[in-house]
Amino acid sequence: MERFVQFAQRTVKAVSKISPFPISLSDKRGYIIGDTNAERIGTLHTPSIEVIKENRTILFDNDKISSMTNVLPGVAVPLHLDSQTIGVLGIIGNPLEVKPYAELIKKYVEMIWQETIHTHIEDLEAKTLESFVQYILLDGNRHKERVAHYCKVLQIEEGIQRLCIVINIGDSLLKSIQMDKRQAYSLDYLKKEILACIRKTYNNDLHHICTFLNPEKIILLKPITDDTVFHQFMAEFKNKSVLLIKRLHDYNIHTVSIAAGYKYDALHLLYQSYQEAEVLVEFASRLSIEPAIYSYYDWNVLMQLIPYQLNSQIQSKLNGRVEPFFAHDDFMELSYNFIVYCDSNLNISRAAKSLFIHRNTLIYRLKKIESITMLDLGCFEQGMLLYIIIKMKE
Repeated sequence: MERFVQFAQRTVKAVSKISPFPISLSDKRGYIIGDTNAERIGTLHTPSIEVIKENRTILFDNDKISSMTNVLPGVAVPLHLDSQTIGVLGIIGNPLEVKPYAELIKKYVEMIWQETIHTHIEDLEAKTLESFVQYILLDGNRHKERVAHYCKVLQIEEGIQRLCIVINIGDSLLKSIQMDKRQAYSLDYLKKEILACIRKTYNNDLHHICTFLNPEKIILLKPITDDTVFHQFMAEFKNKSVLLIKRLHDYNIHTVSIAAGYKYDALHLLYQSYQEAEVLVEFASRLSIEPAIYSYYDWNVLMQLIPYQLNSQIQSKLNGRVEPFFAHDDFMELSYNFIVYCDSNLNISRAAKSLFIHRNTLIYRLKKIESITMLDLGCFEQGMLLYIIIKMKE
């Protein structure tokens, strides 16, 4: 009730800017919930009960109100919302002077209420969707049957393939609001704008689920109809994500990382896609991969992740096998030269140029690595193995 009164008072203030007459708002029980004179709020206004009962405009002149209490001369008009009478607008003044303004002011009040209720419903739907996504991605006690029930209530298609895209914006949203210095409601407005921008960038679809998971993280559950669509989307994922990062700059959001997990057949399985995306963000950010756009569809990302995905037993055996190399006095120089050589597509001349050394010097150092490790760096498989071992060491 208190929030309803606050809303009615805000409406009174808004209407007072265009109305030359004081006004009051009563609920359908006849109690004043908004008034130009705040002292009248909470008091019973008996004429409002009559207006609601008869559902028509009634004029109250001085003669008519002479025997009434808490009633001022003017016009009382029923307020409607979705064909329902929800209250009464009282316009205070000489009824003959007030009447020409009554319909205009009534329409304006109804419009404000309609927009406010619509916004409230939108906000409620957004919060409900946010809670639902938190449940399917974060709650360890999720159940297939419960997810299916929630999908039915929320009118969400449950049994279609989707993948999870995680968009991290850090504290940029809060900083953007602080920089803007606008009204408090601008946070919700800004969130809506950002979500619309994300949907547009990734080709908005009827079955898209896009919401904030928390102030720093946005989730897009992208529907995938078949493997062809999946491969096409992932082929375009990096370019679209680059475009999104540029668009987010318009909202003063400059620190962004984006990661996509793999596709799964139903919503109750998408927590796996979310966890995959989170793993990508964790490792790729540690490796400083730029741009900050990660997916298992990206060969460069996959190659750099391989050393971190080997189990501890394999890592231990590989490290033990090349321990003499790790212990060598020239390990730092030799390993760096080898990595540059690999990153130069095994091109001796290009690697030597990058290292600012003669190509024969590089050849000598590579031969030295071979003698220490007993690996044949001319063999692609063994060279790749050493590359992975060094990356694990780093």
